[in-house]
Parts: sequence; C-alpha cells; structure tokens
Amino acid sequence: MESQSELSFEQGVKKLENILLKLESEDTPLEEMINLYEQANKLTEICRIKLDEADKRMTKLVKNNNNELVEE
Repeated sequence: MESQSELSFEQGVKKLENILLKLESEDTPLEEMINLYEQANKLTEICRIKLDEADKRMTKLVKNNNNELVEE
C-alpha cells in the first residue's frame, strides 16, 4: 500500500468505500473489522485534511467594498 500521504482525495474515498463493503459483510471476522475501522478512521482524517487544503486554495476570496468577490 502506498504511503497514505501520497493518496489523492479520490483514492482515499475509494479505499473507504472498499472498507465499508467489507465492514458490511457478515463474513468479516471481528478482529478484521476492528482493523478496518482503524484504517477507515485514518483515511477519513487524511481525506478531511486534503479537502480542507483544497477548500483553502479555492476560497482565498474576500469581498471588496462593492460586495464583489476578489482573489486575495
């Protein structure tokens, strides 16, 4: 598995979807479910950070005196 910091947002979401499918399976043993849950928490945090970074890059806008959005 590649370094989680190298994952794109989309790759992280795809991995989360795969984990969810395994967690929903009745055949997944409890110990594996716990490990999957831990992985999902880490991936969720990585995706949240990447989303926050993208949001900051896209929203460096401020309103000027005429209430128009301008890039800061």
